[in-house]
Amino acid sequence: MLHDERILKNKFAYFFTIVFVFCWIIFFAYNMFNLFLMDYGLKEEYLQIKIPIYILYFLIFPLLVITFISIFRESRKMFIYLNISLFFMIIFHAIFFVVRYQKAIDPTRFLLSYIFFNLLFVIVPTVLINYWKHLPVDNEIESIGTHND
Repeated sequence: MLHDERILKNKFAYFFTIVFVFCWIIFFAYNMFNLFLMDYGLKEEYLQIKIPIYILYFLIFPLLVITFISIFRESRKMFIYLNISLFFMIIFHAIFFVVRYQKAIDPTRFLLSYIFFNLLFVIVPTVLINYWKHLPVDNEIESIGTHND
């Protein structure tokens, strides 16, 4: 249950954090399921860097699960786990970017899309979650439906 000294100061931040972490957990779980259990493997272009990719999968997925659990436990370590998993996700995406960038027909367009999507789906949500940690408790969203008589 949420209490007065919670780690995220408003309900939207709490909900957004849960959805953000849960969606990345689903993404990495699906890819791990395909790689390891269904034995789909990696494309030929990624076989040279197979070990770093597997290591990053085994680092990011458990960190995201621990982050998800820490959200509900109201643990302040959630921010540490979230930021570490963000760091590993950026490395993970950079590895895939380098391999694809070498084979891209239009490298400038590919670079801009890489930067845009990493900002949109990884960095900006994490920065917002870290910012919401410091918002004051007296928020308009929290006071919807309450009377000040």
